[in-house]
Amino acid sequence: MTGRIVTLNAAKGGINRLRVKGGADPSTLYDLVNGYVDQAGVSRSRPGTKNKATLPTGATKGMCAYDGKLIVFSHEPQTIPASTPTVECEVLKHPSTADLPIKEIHFAGPYLGYLYVVPEFVNGDVFHYWLQRGTTWEPGKVYLPGALVTPTDPNGIAYQLDSGTEQFAVWVRNIARAVGDKVVPTVDNGYYYTVTDVFGPAPRSGAIEPTWPTSPGATVFEDSDVANPTPVPGEQSGNQLPPDVTERYGSVGGGSSPWRNLNREIE
Repeated sequence: MTGRIVTLNAAKGGINRLRVKGGADPSTLYDLVNGYVDQAGVSRSRPGTKNKATLPTGATKGMCAYDGKLIVFSHEPQTIPASTPTVECEVLKHPSTADLPIKEIHFAGPYLGYLYVVPEFVNGDVFHYWLQRGTTWEPGKVYLPGALVTPTDPNGIAYQLDSGTEQFAVWVRNIARAVGDKVVPTVDNGYYYTVTDVFGPAPRSGAIEPTWPTSPGATVFEDSDVANPTPVPGEQSGNQLPPDVTERYGSVGGGSSPWRNLNREIE
């Protein structure tokens, strides 16, 4: 079925999909594909781009334009010839079966600065991915935990820095400590800190988080001022105290717990 052809003389109302009695207004648009309207109100064809790329046979699915390049998708890294720098491959892994191939891409396009992709895998599972991109890796640069980087030679995968400190307890105030305890700052800096010495019969963490050094071998002293021997409730850290650790300071004037940096910097 073909509709009646109406010549657009001047675009005054923009795109309007309302049903108007008597037919479409010749000064408004219902839709415009592969074209644009210039300042004079003349509709013009949008110029296309010419890209010739040789991709691995049957290994990629879908294609969309993003960040000045054409993006294709696969369940595993693909080698894109160096002669086609305008094409990149984004790797989409099935959450539970990493080697499951992609059947098709239902949607792919920019959303809030990153690619939003909806692939269907060969087993029928459909998942939604928001592909955050990091900066290109640089030698000698300091990266903090959580930083996202891509290789200098793109392989379709971004890498996020993991400090490996998730296994240790996060610092909280007024918690009993013992030699050997390991703690990480509330803001991960890639290091964990171990108690190497304590003072007083029942040392505890302080009321204010210390400034954590980030140089190998550095030591930080955590002061706790407890002026009376009455037990002071501590914050809940989610971990039970060992049975040999008491609940309070036994001496007037407080104590301190030195922490030594164990050089856990992530490179």
